Amino acid sequence: MSRTNIFRAQITETNDDGEMQLGRGQGYAGEEVDKVHIVRQHGLASHAPKNSHGIGIAGSGERGLVAFLGMEHQDSRPKKLQEGNTTLYDAKGNATRMLGADGIWHDAADRPQKMTGKTITITGTDTVTIEVGGTTVTIRKGRIDLGGTGGSPVMTQAGPSSVVFAKV
Repeated sequence: MSRTNIFRAQITETNDDGEMQLGRGQGYAGEEVDKVHIVRQHGLASHAPKNSHGIGIAGSGERGLVAFLGMEHQDSRPKKLQEGNTTLYDAKGNATRMLGADGIWHDAADRPQKMTGKTITITGTDTVTIEVGGTTVTIRKGRIDLGGTGGSPVMTQAGPSSVVFAKV
């Protein structure tokens, strides 16, 4: 009768060049395992940082049939998530947070973000605000404020705008 062994694993190296992501790591009592298939779910590609922990499983008890499951790095993992919330994150702190009733937040801190596409539409049901440094553009139904709310009507060829306002 064969036995499948499950053990805590630590990844020390990852090869992400081929059809399968393969890793090297440590299992039972520092045992070295190599060319281990790192199993991921469809639709999520990631590369766990060195020293990430997870589960190793040895099929039929054979150390040559090891797979790593659920590798994550304890220092990078967002903590104190509310029940039902999800965060997609990387080792540099970039994150997309799905926060239930609080919506979705994208956070790259001071690193660049890029969206590309033939057409990009941003839709707000109440307000859309764009801030860069000390400059703010706020858009609400029927009104656009440049430089903050409460500015003067912007002059057009037809006279003062009833929609666009700017602070000088």
